[in-house]
Amino acid sequence: MKFIPKFSIKRVLSRFFLFMGGLILGAFLFLPWEVVWSQVFKMVDAKVSAATIQWGDFVSAGPLSFEVTNVYVTTNKGQIITIPQLGVYAGLSPLLEVRVKTGPVLSAKVFKSKALTLSGGIDLARIIKMDGLGGKVKITSDVSFPEWGAPPKSGSLVLRSAQVEIPGGLIAEDVSVNAVLSGNQFQLNSFSSGMPIPANAKGSATLNWDSLRDSTYTISGSATFGNTERQFAKSGNLSKYLNF
Repeated sequence: MKFIPKFSIKRVLSRFFLFMGGLILGAFLFLPWEVVWSQVFKMVDAKVSAATIQWGDFVSAGPLSFEVTNVYVTTNKGQIITIPQLGVYAGLSPLLEVRVKTGPVLSAKVFKSKALTLSGGIDLARIIKMDGLGGKVKITSDVSFPEWGAPPKSGSLVLRSAQVEIPGGLIAEDVSVNAVLSGNQFQLNSFSSGMPIPANAKGSATLNWDSLRDSTYTISGSATFGNTERQFAKSGNLSKYLNF
């Protein structure tokens, strides 16, 4: 009896697609991802008209993550923001995590629930190039959005620092900030600082999301100079402080 091999088109197609899938996966995994992410940086730099972006070497790079050193963002008004090491990681939960390493590490996480959280710290002297500015700040924050791309609907912010150096030669110790956001209403629940000029304050702001410079604020509190405590109150427009 003559043997006739059985031919199965399904088996041939399945093996073909399995081979092609392995080939594509192999090419995907072994792409020069440093070059790919560098091209992404170039595209972003070309599209951002308000600033220029420079970056250094890639410590690691893959299809869903990278770490790069010495990122410089220079605004058109000359303000320089530096990130000694920046890491970006995509996944399922969180959808995206960004780590800024300035000595302390600040982690920003984006979740499917349209929430953004911040935790960790930054070294002001290393991230913002401004004479006289320095200190390490611990940050905790969470913000929720009604839709991505829309202004936030709620949030909270807690800042703490053992010591902050302020341009002009002033050093503030034991700085603490606690604030919340609801819609366009920003509430400064408490601000306090220790020596050399102990101060306490509370305030609020009505935010204009279309133009933050046009937002209005009020703040009041007290400061102690030597043995004398002085009350203060101020209100106005944020344009004076958002000049960047």
